Amino acid sequence: MALITKVQGRLRSDDPAIAMEEHNRIVDKLSPGTRANGGVGHMVFANAADPREFLAIDRWESIEGLQKFMGDPSVQAEIGGMFDGQPDVTVWIPREGWRSF
Repeated sequence: MALITKVQGRLRSDDPAIAMEEHNRIVDKLSPGTRANGGVGHMVFANAADPREFLAIDRWESIEGLQKFMGDPSVQAEIGGMFDGQPDVTVWIPREGWRSF
């Protein structure tokens, strides 16, 4: 079953270039482990009214792979270091039978 995670929080850096560099470094470092555990997509958004507000939507092939990857304390520390405080992370699964497009 495919699923997504939503990671939302306030970026630690108020400099957009520094925040982007930090994010890209983390993605480059964690991508191999993400893919090995069934991560298949990572989309990044900014709040139009407040660019320090960060939102990422990640697609996963299985809950087991997601749990294995995100359960690693070093992964949690790496991702968490990008934020000013604890980000909100939620897991979303498809609603079977609901129409989508």
